[in-house]
Amino acid sequence: MTTTDSGKNWLTPLLDTWRTRRAWILEQQIAIARVAAPTGNESERAAILQQDWFACGHLVTRDCVGNVIARVDPTGTPTRPDRRPLVCLAHLDTVFDDREPLAVRQEGARTYCPGIGDNGRGLAAMSVLARVVLQPEVRTRLQRPIELVLTVGEEGEGNLRGARQWFDDAAARDAMPVAAVAIDGPGDRTIVHHAVGSRRWRIVFTGAGGHSWANASTPNPVHAAGACIAAIARLAEASRPSGVVAVTRMNGGEHLTGVPTHAWIDIDLRSLEPARLQTMSDEVTRIVRRAALDASQHHPALALRYSITTLGDRPAGMIDDRHPLVLAAWSATRAVGREPQSASASTDANVPLARGIPAIAIGAGGSGSAAHTASEWYDDTDSNVGLERAIRLIVALGTTERLFS
Repeated sequence: MTTTDSGKNWLTPLLDTWRTRRAWILEQQIAIARVAAPTGNESERAAILQQDWFACGHLVTRDCVGNVIARVDPTGTPTRPDRRPLVCLAHLDTVFDDREPLAVRQEGARTYCPGIGDNGRGLAAMSVLARVVLQPEVRTRLQRPIELVLTVGEEGEGNLRGARQWFDDAAARDAMPVAAVAIDGPGDRTIVHHAVGSRRWRIVFTGAGGHSWANASTPNPVHAAGACIAAIARLAEASRPSGVVAVTRMNGGEHLTGVPTHAWIDIDLRSLEPARLQTMSDEVTRIVRRAALDASQHHPALALRYSITTLGDRPAGMIDDRHPLVLAAWSATRAVGREPQSASASTDANVPLARGIPAIAIGAGGSGSAAHTASEWYDDTDSNVGLERAIRLIVALGTTERLFS
C-alpha cells in the first residue's frame, strides 16, 4: 500500500490537541452511557449523536433502520468515480433494557456504568473522529470518501441489523467500501480480524400438561428441556476449543403442582469455522429431537412437540494477519508504543468480512471489564494512546492512494 504522506508528521499537532482533551472526551463518554439504548430502542442516543455531528459541520442522515450516517468527501482533488469509500462503524446499542439503572459512579480512575465501555467508549471516539476528518489538513489529503456510521442492533437479538442494512444499501447503490473498521469498546492493542460466527436459537417444548399426580405419566416439557440442557452441556465440553455451545436462558411451567404445558431454552453456538458451526447446529437439532422422543416414550398419544426458532445468525469470516489492512493496524499500534495482538470477536465487522470486504475491529483506548453486566467499568488511564491509534489508522487508510495494491 502506498501513502501520500508517509511520515504523517503533519498529524502531530492534531494528535497533540486531542491528547490534551482527555477530560472532555471522558465527559462525552459518560454522557453517552447515561442515555439508555437497548437493542431496538436506540433512537434517543442516536438523536443526541446526530445533533453533535451536525453541530460540528456534518450533513447527517438516518437510514430506514435508524443508523446515523455522515460522509466526508475529499476536498483536495476530485474523487475518482472508481474510488470506493472507507467506512468506520460503532454500535449505538447496549444489552441493558430501559429498566436498567444507568447510574454512574467514579472510584479513582475507574468509572462504573452499564455500557460505559461497550460501547460508550467507541461512540465517544467516533465523536472525535467526526471532528478529525473535517479538519482541513486531513480533508485535503483524503484519497477517498470516509463514511462514519453509528449502527443499531449490534448486540444480541439485534443480529447486526444496522450493519447488515448499511452494507445492503451500499451494495444496492454499487458503492461497497474498500475496507471497514469497527470501533468497539476500550483497548489499544488488539486487532480483531477473525469474526466469530454464531447462531442463537430458542428451543421450545410443548405438551398437554395436567395434574402432577393424576397426570404424572403425561410427557413433561420441563423434563425434556432438562435432558436437552444436560446433553448440550456434554456437547459443549466436546466442542471446545474450536466451538462454543452455551445454554443462556431457560423458563417454563405454569404452577407448582402441574405438569407443565411448555418449557423453553435459549442457546448460543459460536465458532470461527462455518463448517464447525454447522456441525454443532446439526448435533443440537438431534439432541432436541431425542429429548422430545425420550420424554414421550411412555405416552406417545400425547407426544411432546418442539420447535427451534432462530434469534440470531452471525456469519463468520476472517482476513489473514498479513493482509494490508491488518498490517496497517499493526503499524498504527506500534506507532503509539503498543505491541499489537491478533484477536477474534463478534462485532459489526462480521458483516463485511462475510461479504469479502476487508474489515477489522479495534478498541478506542483506555481499559475496562465486566462488559454486559451492571458492574461494567472503564479506566481512562492512558486512554489517549488507543484514541491516537484509531485516528492514525483511519487517517492512514483515508489518505493512502492505493490501499491494497
